[in-house]
Amino acid sequence: MAWRVIFQEPVFGCVENEKSPIGVVGIPIDHTSTYRPGSRFAPAKIREASCNIELYSLISNLFLDNVGFRDYFDLQLPPSDIEHVSNYVRIGLKNILEEHRGLLIILGGEHLLTYFSVKSMFKDIDTLVIFDAHLDTRKEYLGSTLNHATFLRRLLEEYSDLNVVHIGSRAYSREEIEFISKKCVKFFNVIRIQRRELSFKDLGRIYISVDMDVFDPAYAPGVSSPEPFGIDPIVFMDILKHIYESSSKIVAVDIVEVNPLIDPSNITSTLAAKIVLEVSGLYIVRHKEEQM
Repeated sequence: MAWRVIFQEPVFGCVENEKSPIGVVGIPIDHTSTYRPGSRFAPAKIREASCNIELYSLISNLFLDNVGFRDYFDLQLPPSDIEHVSNYVRIGLKNILEEHRGLLIILGGEHLLTYFSVKSMFKDIDTLVIFDAHLDTRKEYLGSTLNHATFLRRLLEEYSDLNVVHIGSRAYSREEIEFISKKCVKFFNVIRIQRRELSFKDLGRIYISVDMDVFDPAYAPGVSSPEPFGIDPIVFMDILKHIYESSSKIVAVDIVEVNPLIDPSNITSTLAAKIVLEVSGLYIVRHKEEQM
């Protein structure tokens, strides 16, 4: 029997299980946020929200109460330059991945964290799947070459053979479109989603990054850089299911850009917590099928 116990610092879902195949860690990077800082507070708020919703995955019809979560809590990051921060993230993830062999869910934090985490796991990743309103492929932004608006360009420059699937975008600069057209990026913007022009196959081992601004602000108002005309959560879950079915393994999932400082009634934090449950449910179902 699983007991939901509220600790002073709650574990995800308030059901701790050190043997759970679902690991959770917070990486509260908020060092390069430019419009509305505050995503550093997201991991705590998402955990809080998770303790106040049912631990049920709708898409997989699975109750997660008895599965629980192995929560590694938040990495402690220094208030210093990005290079110093990157070392803390790299070492922290390395220690966790040496211990945890299941699905790792990373709670951000700004989207720059994906640059650090993908680099840490690159040898185990075939495809990077990104849900995002923005392409984040600027050459530089406000005089900085490494930040939340440039991270994907830096990854594509460093790993030219990285397969990328980008879903839900609707806000671009001219230079981003020109850059992305020269790279091996499968690009499904909101118009193509509306027209049902999505197709996935043979994604291999995947890392999924969910920037919460991929959702329409009606569903996720508490994000650092909101954009109108986003997708809705039901469409997201349908796409997510197809991605799982087209992959051989889910290596990790990150959820970024929740900003609790501008999130009325914790709407966005609650949606982020629900997404954790859905990706966890899909992982558990697949894991059971592989063992049968």
